[in-house]
Amino acid sequence: MNDAKYRKRLEWLLKGAGLLATWAFIYFFLVLETEFILVPWDTTLIRPDIGTWQRTLNDFFEVGIGSWIIPAGVVIANMLMALRLLRRRRILPWKFIINNALFVWMFIPMMLLVAQLNNTIFPPTAADFEPGYYRSIIPGLVVVLLTSIWFMVQGRLLDKRKRKRQATDVTSVPDASRLADSGQVTGQLQAERDSNLLRDAHSQ
Repeated sequence: MNDAKYRKRLEWLLKGAGLLATWAFIYFFLVLETEFILVPWDTTLIRPDIGTWQRTLNDFFEVGIGSWIIPAGVVIANMLMALRLLRRRRILPWKFIINNALFVWMFIPMMLLVAQLNNTIFPPTAADFEPGYYRSIIPGLVVVLLTSIWFMVQGRLLDKRKRKRQATDVTSVPDASRLADSGQVTGQLQAERDSNLLRDAHSQ
């Protein structure tokens, strides 16, 4: 009995550590990508004029709440999915944690490839090179695509649990037609018994 409790506690500890580690990595890399994609003038001496939409966006995402609001939102959304799974299953499946780790594992090489592709299409060493949000289109779309796929995969775990619960509820509900048939049979038997009793009474 104690061994089972220890194993359960160890499993919870490992799952908790795995979740925290994946959330920390996801947050860290999304912070880096936020700066890479949404702050194109972070290392330049010349910036757009104050009041332009380019300067406003650049300054917002460079420091303060803008630098972490998107990564924090993504991680919090994943936390809410984990809580929903815990409420429905009372245990967090390893698949959820593995999917988080796979997202991190795919995210890093994909963004490195995208950065190389972006530099090939828009070479920063060109004589007429100017930083701008035009270089944010490709990496931004890739980040949105990877994150959407990740959430879709995690959402399937919730849908599977929901379908299993619905199937269990359906099988646990008694068949109304069978109940009606059994009720009719019971009524017929009772009527036959009553008629037999009446016959016995008349015969006496």
